[in-house]
Amino acid sequence: MKIKAIYENNVLKPLGDLNLPNKSRVCITIHESFCDLLDELGEPEAREDIDAVLNETRTKRYYD
Repeated sequence: MKIKAIYENNVLKPLGDLNLPNKSRVCITIHESFCDLLDELGEPEAREDIDAVLNETRTKRYYD
């Protein structure tokens, strides 16, 4: 389960219903920035050559 929450007064407050029984214990991972997430997961491998995709997009004629 992935949720969004707000941290306020030393308490994490979920932005939606968690559908968990009261007093359930959970494990939480907090990523404060995208860089932290990349450090943990590793940089994703590109599926396509981004330069080729950008060049194709820039030269494509959309309205002929």
